[in-house]
Amino acid sequence: MTTSVNRASGSGSLSGSSRGSLSLQRGRACRNCRYKCDGQRPVCSQCLKSARPGDACEYIDEGRTHTQVLEEKISRLEARIRELEEPFDENSVKLHSPYTQSQGRSSSMPTLVASSSEGIMVSTSATPSPLPSSVSHSDTAIQEEPPANVVHLLLQSFLPHAIEFGFFLNISRFQESALRPLPLGHHARPAPALLSAVYLLGLHLSGSTGTKISVQESSFLSRALLHVANILSSSHPHRIIHGIQSEILLSTYCFRKGRILEGKYHLTVATSLTLGAGFHHIRSQTTSVSLSLNLQSGATPFLPAPSDQIEEGERINAFWTTFALCNTWKVAIGSPLSSVVFESHGSRIDTPWPLDMHEYEQVGFSCTWQTLFGRFSYCMVPQERLSPDLTSSSTVQNFLNQRPSTSSEYSTMAMYVKSSILLEKAGTVAALYKPGMQVEEANRFAGAFASLDRFIDTFHSTLAPIEQTHISSPLFGTVLLTHTITHAATIHLHEPFVNENPRSQSKSLSAAEACVNLLRQIDINSLTQVNPLFGSLWTGVCKVLINEIQHKRALRAGWAGGVPVDNRQQENELAEKLEKVFTTMAVFSLDSPLMSE
Repeated sequence: MTTSVNRASGSGSLSGSSRGSLSLQRGRACRNCRYKCDGQRPVCSQCLKSARPGDACEYIDEGRTHTQVLEEKISRLEARIRELEEPFDENSVKLHSPYTQSQGRSSSMPTLVASSSEGIMVSTSATPSPLPSSVSHSDTAIQEEPPANVVHLLLQSFLPHAIEFGFFLNISRFQESALRPLPLGHHARPAPALLSAVYLLGLHLSGSTGTKISVQESSFLSRALLHVANILSSSHPHRIIHGIQSEILLSTYCFRKGRILEGKYHLTVATSLTLGAGFHHIRSQTTSVSLSLNLQSGATPFLPAPSDQIEEGERINAFWTTFALCNTWKVAIGSPLSSVVFESHGSRIDTPWPLDMHEYEQVGFSCTWQTLFGRFSYCMVPQERLSPDLTSSSTVQNFLNQRPSTSSEYSTMAMYVKSSILLEKAGTVAALYKPGMQVEEANRFAGAFASLDRFIDTFHSTLAPIEQTHISSPLFGTVLLTHTITHAATIHLHEPFVNENPRSQSKSLSAAEACVNLLRQIDINSLTQVNPLFGSLWTGVCKVLINEIQHKRALRAGWAGGVPVDNRQQENELAEKLEKVFTTMAVFSLDSPLMSE
């Protein structure tokens, strides 16, 4: 794309009073007027007549100009876009096997032993912990675990950013059980697979660098993969939901590291476990679930009823977290997983919309009574079950048909899931377009396109302004992600027509600029970690801005078949917006190839 913008640069003839003199050498003309340049500096005669006051010509022989620097960044980003669009291309993101170790390496994995000002340090030797008699070999394959003080450090590194990596369990309960002075594999602690995945991400996010840390991270990954592979054969009472959580964490870790194929694999496993456990039918109106408070509710065909509302909330959120990841990463990197997988083979989604975890903790029911003064008083009585009235049927279809659903449908988590549905739907509808469609088919497509376009706009109008959530809130990243995904849905829906249809071009540009405005509203340095999906979303924003810059340049040069238009101010404003996204991505690019320019 950049090449086409610069194609007109090259030799030019002298103009004005110098027309009769020798022509400039090839490549010596300024970058603005090109063919009619007389080479005068700092401003040639042609530019002096047409340019705004104060504009100086840009000459290639003066070194790298601001335009050249910007175009180099555009070229690098275009290369990243090609990698994302063709993840299996040989020039794309390279994958490597996490399962093999270099020859001669000891089978014992090094363990974390201490911390210092440089970060978490590594011991070169490791002695496996003895296997307690209360823990069977089928529960754990490798019993090494970092010392208690290092476990604290790893949890402190990961848990503040847990939601960004798809952590749907109750954080307080997880932390309390993880820190119990019990052996790895004990049923009162999280499953070894889940602990290993959390330790891996804790080390990854610790900020520690160096060869030893890299080796340690590789070892922790191997350990987590081994535990995850054996979790279903264990006897841990929470092996299913902990297995789903482990796979989600490993999937997000792999996506963050640019290991696309492995990320898709772990997301596929999480989806299989979620559907196999029946989490898509929790509190379904179409199944025989008793509405009596005296009976247990929320059970699935493969799991007993949850012990309380928090455990049931974990199951509900496990389903929707997996579902949303499938929707978003399908569009981001071409994953085959989508709502089609969930809706096919009779797997209709009936689970009610999720609440945010703190809302499950605060569940209660109201009570009223008559006072001596004739007024009613209200209170909230804590309860250990969600309301028996919280049921649902065809949850996703009702949303797409714009029918009201449960009272939980406006939670932060629910709005994030809904935005993912719209993104997936936009990608699906846009893919249906093909030139030369028959009239009937074209009319059906136009109807679906227009309906979804209006629905995305309507949904966006229901989102709370981002400034209503403080940047220090654990939910801020989800709020920012929801807004960005919604704008990305507009971009993807209009992508097939952005170069031919002025309205699609305008809506796509407005959505991209809205994403930039979101970044301008916040101090990006206050966000130490973000969801790796932002890498793909921001890349799409850059693609729109680059396309618009090229369009402005074509108009200015007269390549669009009309009179040249001096729109350099608009072009510079677009370049500044593009630079803002570049800068933001650079902040998070150190540990995530998807953020690299």
